[in-house]
Amino acid sequence: MLVGIQLSSLTYLLVSGPIFAHSWDGLLLETAGVFLGLWAIYIAGIHNVNVAPKPKPGGVLITHGPYRILRHPMYLAQVVAVIPLVNMHLTALRLIVLFLLAFTLLLKINYEEKGLIRQFGEEYKTYQKRSFRVLPFLY
Repeated sequence: MLVGIQLSSLTYLLVSGPIFAHSWDGLLLETAGVFLGLWAIYIAGIHNVNVAPKPKPGGVLITHGPYRILRHPMYLAQVVAVIPLVNMHLTALRLIVLFLLAFTLLLKINYEEKGLIRQFGEEYKTYQKRSFRVLPFLY
């Protein structure tokens, strides 16, 4: 269900307004989000990525690249990439959908981290202590 809400939110935000920011700062932020997401996928390896909030059986714990600092860089990347799009074509519904997306990703993180602890045990708990969930120095 969370994946459905996530993908529906992203789809709505992409089809209900422009898909490229029209300002340099917005385009820079959008590009940064896309770059972070692609970098995270590249580092993790497509075989280790799962859209569902559960670790793949036989998956490997990745702690380098963007994962050295953030445990969930792909979730951050999604929000960062769409913020300038929502800001550029701001409506109440688009803002609500952005908050719904962010809330859904937070729920996915909580669910996913329980599975990662089950799969990787103390190794993941140690990793949690030296990294941030999504936002460096904040969360």
